[in-house]
Amino acid sequence: MKVPFRPTTSTYNVLMKACGTDDFRARGLMDEMRTAGIFPNHITWSTLIGVYGGSGDVKRAVQILKTMRNSGVQPDVVAYTAAIKVCVKQRELNLAFSLFAEMQKYQVQPNMVTYNTLLRARTRYGSLEEVQQCLSIYQHMRKAGFKPNDYYLKELIEEWCEGIIQDNHRPQNSSNRRNLGGPQSLLLEKVASHLQKGNTDAQSIAVDVRGLTKVEARIVVLAVLRMIKENYHSGELVRDDMLIILGVHEVGDKHEFDVKDTIIKLVRDNLGLEILSLGPKIPSEIIRINVENPFHPNPNPDLLLLDKTLRSPNRRPAVFQRLKVTRRSLYHWLQKKIK
Repeated sequence: MKVPFRPTTSTYNVLMKACGTDDFRARGLMDEMRTAGIFPNHITWSTLIGVYGGSGDVKRAVQILKTMRNSGVQPDVVAYTAAIKVCVKQRELNLAFSLFAEMQKYQVQPNMVTYNTLLRARTRYGSLEEVQQCLSIYQHMRKAGFKPNDYYLKELIEEWCEGIIQDNHRPQNSSNRRNLGGPQSLLLEKVASHLQKGNTDAQSIAVDVRGLTKVEARIVVLAVLRMIKENYHSGELVRDDMLIILGVHEVGDKHEFDVKDTIIKLVRDNLGLEILSLGPKIPSEIIRINVENPFHPNPNPDLLLLDKTLRSPNRRPAVFQRLKVTRRSLYHWLQKKIK
C-alpha cells in the first residue's frame, strides 16, 4: 500500500542533519528543496553551517551568514552561535569574536550558549588584548541578565596574571592558587575595571583591593602589573608610582593585615619591587580617584566619606591602609624584563 507523502522543510532539515560532515550532500539537499518549491528556514541554514564546520571548512560556514542575508533570511542567534562554534573548534578565535561584534551590529541578542562558547574559547590567555576581550564578553553577559561561569573565567584570568611570576624565574607559591569557592563577580569586576582600554592615559595607577580576600587581591595586583608590563613593551612609559588601596579597617582586624602582608610579599619578595606603607592621611590625589573605576577623573562621594569616617569620634580607632610601589622600582623591573 502506497501512502502519498510530500516532504516538508522539517524533513529536509532532518536529512541534512544526518549528512554529518558531508557538506556536498547537504548542499545538494538544499538545492533539491528549492527545486521542490520548499524554502530553507533558520534551522536549515544553521544545520548547513554545522555541516561545513564539521568538515573543517570555516570559510564556507561563515559565508553562509552572508548568503542567508542575501536570500532574505536574517541570521538569528542560532545561526550566529553555530558559526561561532565552528570558529572556536577550528581555533579561529579572532573570527569568532568578530562574529560576536557583528551580532551586536545587527542587534542579534546572544544567548547563554553564545556567551559560554566564547568564554571557553581560550585555554590560555596570551595577551592583554585577549584578556580585555574575554572580560568584555563577561560584562556583556552580566548586563544581559545571564549568570556567567565566574569560576572558569577566574581560572583563566589567574593563569594570565601568574605568568608574571613565571617570567621572573621565581618558584611559584602553590598555596596562592586555590579554589576560592562561590561567585567571583566582585573579583572579575575589579580586574575588568583596571584593564579597560585607555587606563594607561591616567596620571597615576591606583589599584583598589577593598572587599577582596588575600588571594583575590593578589590576582588584581598581578593583573595591573601585567598590564603595565605589556603596555611598556608597546611603548607606554611608567609615569607615576603604583598606589594600592586597602581601605579603612579597625585596629586589630586580622583579615586586612593578611591582605596587606600577602601583597607586600608578592611585590617585594616575588617580584623584587620596592613597596612602601603610607600613613593614614588621605592625600588630595586619592580623593580624586573613583574607586569603582580607579582611572576615572571624577570624584567618588563614597571615597570622600572615608575621611569623615576617620574623624568620627564614635568609632573605634581606624587606619586607612595604603601601599605604594615606587615608579623607580617599576622602571628597573621592566628594564630587566626586556633584557
